[in-house]
Amino acid sequence: MMSQDYDQDKLAQAVADGIYARDNTAKAMGIEILEAKATSTIGRMTVREDMLNFHGTCHGGVLYALAGGVLAYAINADNRAAVAQAGTINYTRPAHPGEVLTATAQMVNQAGRSGIYDVVITNEKQQTVALFRGQSSKIKGESIAGLNAKFGIEDQ
Repeated sequence: MMSQDYDQDKLAQAVADGIYARDNTAKAMGIEILEAKATSTIGRMTVREDMLNFHGTCHGGVLYALAGGVLAYAINADNRAAVAQAGTINYTRPAHPGEVLTATAQMVNQAGRSGIYDVVITNEKQQTVALFRGQSSKIKGESIAGLNAKFGIEDQ
C-alpha cells in the first residue's frame, strides 16, 4: 500500500537532486535541472562549440541527449526506478553556439509500468528547436535508495 501523505513535488525534487549527484553525462554537457515536479521537469543547457556539427549548428545527437536526459528525471520523479524504452525526435530549427536551450518534459500518460512523455526544446526566443516523445518503463526498486522511507512512502 502506498501512502499519499507526502508532497509529490518535493519528492520529485529530492529524486532529481539525488540523480544529478550521479549524472556524469548531464554534468559534462552542462545540463542543469531547473525544476522537478511530479509530472514535469525543466532542464537547461548552453550550446557549446564542441556540440556543433559540420554545419556549425548544434548536433542532433546533442539535442536528443538533452531531451533524453531531462526525460530521465521526469520518469523517475515518483522514485519508482524507470528507464527510457523508446524515443523519437523531430528537429524544427537549428540551435546555434551560445544559445541557451530549455527542455521541458511533461507526462502525457502513466499506466502501470509504461509511461509516455513529451519533451519540448526551445531557444531563448521561445522558438521550438525540437520535439521529442519518449516511452518509459518502470523497473524494480527505488531511483534513489532509501528516499521512500524519508517521505513515509510505505510501498510502491
